Amino acid sequence: MLKILENKDIKMPETGYQVLSSEREEEVHFQFTPNVARNRWNHIEDLDTFFTRIYLYHQRHGFICLILQSTLDLLQVIFLLVFSLFLFYCIDYPVLFRDKPADSNRVINGTDKVRLSDVFLPASKCTSKFTIFTYLYMIPLLIFALFRLMKVFNVAYHYADIKAFYNVALRIPDKELQNFTWREIIHKVIEAQKEQNMCIHKLDLTELDIYQRILRTKNYLIALVNKSVLPTHFNIPFLGDVIYFSHGMKYNLNLLLFWGPWSPFENNWHLKPEYKQAGKRLELAQSMRKTISWIALINVLLSPVIFTWQLIYKLCDNAQMVKNEPSVLSIRMWSLYSKIYLRHFNELDHELSARLSRAYVPAAKYLQSFAAPVSVIIAKNTMFFTSAIMVPILALTVYDDSILSIEHMITILSGLSLLFFICRSLVDDDKEIVCQESLMTAILTEVHYLPDSWVGKAHTQQVSNQFSQIFPFKANYLFNELISPLVTPFILFFWLRPRSLEIVDFYRNYTAEVAGVGDVCAFSMMNLRKNGNPAWRSPGPTSPGTPTAKLPQVDQAEDGKVEMSLLSFSVRNPTWDPVDIEAKEFVDEIIAKTRQKYSSTNNSIINPFQHHENMIGSTLHIAEIPSCLIGLDQSTRLLHKEGLTGRPNRINSSSIMHSSIFSTSDYLTSIEVNQSALLLHSIHRKQLEERGNHASTSISQSVIKTNTNLQERTPLLKPGARII
Repeated sequence: MLKILENKDIKMPETGYQVLSSEREEEVHFQFTPNVARNRWNHIEDLDTFFTRIYLYHQRHGFICLILQSTLDLLQVIFLLVFSLFLFYCIDYPVLFRDKPADSNRVINGTDKVRLSDVFLPASKCTSKFTIFTYLYMIPLLIFALFRLMKVFNVAYHYADIKAFYNVALRIPDKELQNFTWREIIHKVIEAQKEQNMCIHKLDLTELDIYQRILRTKNYLIALVNKSVLPTHFNIPFLGDVIYFSHGMKYNLNLLLFWGPWSPFENNWHLKPEYKQAGKRLELAQSMRKTISWIALINVLLSPVIFTWQLIYKLCDNAQMVKNEPSVLSIRMWSLYSKIYLRHFNELDHELSARLSRAYVPAAKYLQSFAAPVSVIIAKNTMFFTSAIMVPILALTVYDDSILSIEHMITILSGLSLLFFICRSLVDDDKEIVCQESLMTAILTEVHYLPDSWVGKAHTQQVSNQFSQIFPFKANYLFNELISPLVTPFILFFWLRPRSLEIVDFYRNYTAEVAGVGDVCAFSMMNLRKNGNPAWRSPGPTSPGTPTAKLPQVDQAEDGKVEMSLLSFSVRNPTWDPVDIEAKEFVDEIIAKTRQKYSSTNNSIINPFQHHENMIGSTLHIAEIPSCLIGLDQSTRLLHKEGLTGRPNRINSSSIMHSSIFSTSDYLTSIEVNQSALLLHSIHRKQLEERGNHASTSISQSVIKTNTNLQERTPLLKPGARII
């Protein structure tokens, strides 16, 4: 409230202005209306979760779809719990199979007719058959259903706020959400930071800031696999080297290393202080061993319930599909391990899915080109015998369909049909003659990571067997998931627990604190000076014979993952500039060389629907192959989600927002990434040849350092590190 006093109470300096007196004292009220839209998202504490929800809101098509999916997930759990109990306890199977007469049998047209009421038992009889094992089965699933119910309310509450953020802060109404690509969304979020001040630690956000918050734990997981800290490769008797990594194993790792109260993280964005102190490494490792032991024990106790649940769920999810098309079990799919091994640092789910989708066709053709003679012979003869049995049965059925009423006759026909179609999928009568080396290069063009030991050996059975482990049959994938509840406890106890010290050392050595972001995996910073591998870069302007500066191998990411990630992220985010000058020069150099090398193929690249087989050239020089060879016709379904905005030069974000979503540059961005990846592999191979090192560098190995003072194994203790 402000009072305007009378003229006599105010002493004014002598000026040319005259104060007008009022006849009465007036009260003037000023009402300050806060800008609710501006203050609503000011200083968000947990930006990791906030940005992740923004991403999922876009990728999962908005609020209604998120609520619907979470609700149906809850109903699935309840349905499977009730339905499994119903199948076990509420059906009178002797009556159903006519092993005993029903109490209420009726005779209709001379035939005993069994009604549903005769087969279904009343609820009182069902519950009376429950045993202690029934309740042990029910309790964990009821707890799981309760968590699902809490998730429904959690999704409704938090995503209502995200919906408001899209509508108000980003100015995107619900009906327009699908018209925006993720690339456009992220630029709107960056602009909204200037108005909303969501992050108070820095004024301007970058694409890397948002990616690192969304992918904080996934970047750590990628690095743990890249440095071979996690057990993923096993030597099994009679099977040899086997890669095993299931969703159950991944869930336990996330619980141990990222989510759980015993994890190394204090909150979503900060590591516990003791994990940054070398003097507490032994104590922390011992604590982690105990935690892993308890988690393994809990997995053992819950394994019967989880296995039963997995079996019922997989049967319900795949039975109808297998019945209609049995050959679906023989299709290939990327394994869960491959989705970690082949993933760049700072690469979102939809970006990885787009790459793997484009690599599917050449990968499937590559493995189809290897025919196992023994399997083909057995499959062909099995088809002959099954056909010989089925033909007379079907002929008799046409004559008199009462033959189907014979006991187990339909079961026999169904089993024979399933066996026939499975064998048919193993036989390729019109097998195409292909060059395995060319197909392997086509795969490399999209996935960007393959062992150097495979170069020139793509035609061998050994490489084919190794590749089939990251690109297995669907049947193999389902089998690995089914046995996961039984296998995971042993992997945790016998393979992961002994690596506790290495995990503790990994967190200390490869964690970087970034202002406005928090603690992140050091490799996700994509700093070539600290974590790059000189073997993946062109030699600098040094005199002949001058050795190239080389980082300790313990500091380097394997497989050139830092260089490849930096290149991919820079091309896909043209408005982002690396802070490190060396990284910027590296990206500019590779892109310039790529455009110069492939400028002659631009005319053929413009056609995005050109099939990749016509584009594969000789693989003697890997970088000579145009990178648009990978089924771009299949990638068009994913381009809208990717929001690719490739540009000839780095440009302002404002011009990106006005670009056409389906312009030719969308295709060229993906193509440029692939061409640059091939060129990078060419440089790497040339570097190895110059150094006389023909050994494979793609198998990740943790360099073990020994501290002479402690006389103890310190796998990831950096050289020169001091034990406090």
